[in-house]
Amino acid sequence: MDDKNGIIADFQAITGIDNAGEALMHLSNFDWDLLAAVQHVTPKHTQHLPSEGRSTQLNAPTVMIADDFRGMIASTSNQTHRLITIEIEQNGHIIATIIVNDSSTIDDLKTMVYAETNIPCCLQNFNGWPNNQHPSNKDTLSKLNLPDRFKLNLNSGDEDLNQELNGRANLRMFTLNITMEATTSSEYQVYKLSFSSDQTVAQVKEVVANLTKLPISNQQWLGWPHFVTPATTLEESHINYPVHDFKLKPSNSILKHTRRRYNTRLNSAVDMETSDSPMPSSSTSSSSTSSSSSEEDPFEDAAESLSGIDDDDDDVDTMFMDTEAPTRIRPLIAEDTEDELAGVIQFIDEFQNRYGDMRPQFFLGTLDQAIKIACFKPARDKRLLAVYLHHDRSVLSNVFCTQLLCFESVVQYLNTNFLVWGWDMTHPSNRNRILQSASLSLGAMAEITLRAIDINRLPALVLFTRNRSNTEILSVINGDCNISELLSSLINAQEMFAIQQQVEIKEEGERNMREMIKVEQDEAYQQSLAIDRAKEETKRVQEMEEKAIRSQIESQERQIAAEKEAIRQRIVASLPAEPEPGDQVAKIRFRLPLGKFLERRFLASDNLQVLFDYLYINGFSQEEFKVISSWPRRDLTTLGVTQTMKELNLYPQETLTLEER
Repeated sequence: MDDKNGIIADFQAITGIDNAGEALMHLSNFDWDLLAAVQHVTPKHTQHLPSEGRSTQLNAPTVMIADDFRGMIASTSNQTHRLITIEIEQNGHIIATIIVNDSSTIDDLKTMVYAETNIPCCLQNFNGWPNNQHPSNKDTLSKLNLPDRFKLNLNSGDEDLNQELNGRANLRMFTLNITMEATTSSEYQVYKLSFSSDQTVAQVKEVVANLTKLPISNQQWLGWPHFVTPATTLEESHINYPVHDFKLKPSNSILKHTRRRYNTRLNSAVDMETSDSPMPSSSTSSSSTSSSSSEEDPFEDAAESLSGIDDDDDDVDTMFMDTEAPTRIRPLIAEDTEDELAGVIQFIDEFQNRYGDMRPQFFLGTLDQAIKIACFKPARDKRLLAVYLHHDRSVLSNVFCTQLLCFESVVQYLNTNFLVWGWDMTHPSNRNRILQSASLSLGAMAEITLRAIDINRLPALVLFTRNRSNTEILSVINGDCNISELLSSLINAQEMFAIQQQVEIKEEGERNMREMIKVEQDEAYQQSLAIDRAKEETKRVQEMEEKAIRSQIESQERQIAAEKEAIRQRIVASLPAEPEPGDQVAKIRFRLPLGKFLERRFLASDNLQVLFDYLYINGFSQEEFKVISSWPRRDLTTLGVTQTMKELNLYPQETLTLEER
């Protein structure tokens, strides 16, 4: 029994479950295996820790209350408590009879009902309490003045749960990697917790408080956007989905002590001004305090022995006063500066006058010009843009500038890796100007982020980058950090940017290669198109020339044909008629080139020209054909045309052959 009590105590200490009955249920379910039970109630993807009282398991296995636990209840009741018998009724039927002592809570009763009915505790809703009471889960039965035996009606609430589960079905799950920084009493730990998108910042911090035993008031987070409030849900917080990284550490008590000393100093200054005493300037204040030296903390010159300052009072953590501290110094940017560039020039000059030459090289130009020079360049030439926001009424400003921002290592790292742009938000008009400029140059989200930075945490360095045509806020570094945290934040931001930059360089190289290939392809296409067009033009010109030649030839042919036809008509008109057979008539037969024959009669006295005219009107001119006699073989076209048929021995008959020349 003592071993199990020890296991229960260890289980409650690890998981933060205060309800002993619930702890007993989980341990019994895993046969008192402490490690298995702890892993079960804190799985990687659970939405709530068991201490939140929201773990619901509809298909939970049967759990029996250990006998020694019943014995423990019984033995205790025999000493100081009485036993109560409760009949559990559901839908008109008694489903369980529970005997419990009146020192048990409603949670214990639900655990025992769960052991008997397998109805999860979160689904149990009891009606019919005596005297119309409505107890909470933490109330003990002894407070309710219950009879020794009574009946309760159990409503399992399945329908309400189903509606809730259906409503949660569409919720996104965020995985939060929370790194708990090492302290003097423990090493650093990494917690990987899952939350639904409807969980609030306050609920997350409550879960972490139960898990780490670090109260919410002592939690100092790095990673939340600066516009979130405790009521902001994870969906509304704009953190990275599905995984977001946080750093968590206990709040810095030294910083609070510094703030108290600063407030003491401000109170003393206000008292001095009220009493018409001259106010020492910032350059002589340290020398006027006899108990401090030039090498001491700049706030040590405040009178530590002044009465009325309680170090344990939370009100002394206030970092700003309603009236401006009489520092007697010129503002970094004058009030109602009309031109942004003029304000930047004044900021750089005054910042150097205050803090010396060891300072970041602030960009001399407007915010819009700064973002273009830092981010609107090829990936290899891009840089992070660090926007420094100053506020003279912040207790952190002087310490941050002198000991952090102008620290040699910080200056060198900023000048090497960042483009730094500065602005003073002390005056409301200047604050409104930078918010408007941020909205125009960086987008609405940048304006929201800058507007949401708590004035109590200024000054701040806001790190911007540009990723895939979108301007993003990479980090916000507030003034309440130390030198190691500042350098670590800058280095982490630069490393993240370097990884992103390498990806962009690769993508840009691939894009340029694709563009180059495309240009080459376009050039090749244009060249091919030009060649095709030249060929088409040449072909067109050639066709036009051929067409002109054909037209000319056809014209010539038509002219020749017309001339031939005219000659033919003239010959036809002058050609004598074919004589009838008889004496002095020569019968001439013509063998044509294709094997055909022509035959005609001529007078023996007709000269050779009549024969040629006959052949001409039948398409056989002397220019194209030779007329050959068979014996003796001779070409008649070479003879004189005045010779007669008889003289040429073509009488009385002859066969002549036509041959193409």
